[in-house]
Amino acid sequence: MMRIATICVTALFATLALSSATALAAETVYRWVDKDGVVHFGNRPDGHAEAEIVDIKTTPATTSPEASTEQPSVDETTPQATYAQKLRDERAQGRKVAAEEKREMEVLCKNNRERVATLEPVTRVLYEQEDGSVVRMDDNDRLEKLAESKAFIAENCDK
Repeated sequence: MMRIATICVTALFATLALSSATALAAETVYRWVDKDGVVHFGNRPDGHAEAEIVDIKTTPATTSPEASTEQPSVDETTPQATYAQKLRDERAQGRKVAAEEKREMEVLCKNNRERVATLEPVTRVLYEQEDGSVVRMDDNDRLEKLAESKAFIAENCDK
């Protein structure tokens, strides 16, 4: 029984706190400086003629799906990237490009190694043309393609 009472009292206090916070958010807030130079804020100016109204910005709750898809506007309050952040971004982009180039080179090296493995051990190489006919590769063509592939591997892959 005591536990139920505790829960009810807690719920009552939570409801009061939320309702008073909502009421306070809707009220006008004043700012003034007293004779000692201390700045005060309150919901009424307490007879100080020099009290000014403080403009409190609130963010409206978005309930419509159209409002949530809008891009935030960039203005002077949006922090701009620092010079150091720009350098980090440029380096990261450079690493990304280098990694892509490395992957492409690995594929080319693999293809050229496979070509050497196909052309080197045999003197009679058959290949299929675009029209579907099978033709024997000329020995000079075979040696030329073999030399090209070996040169590419030596220059780019064996580092």
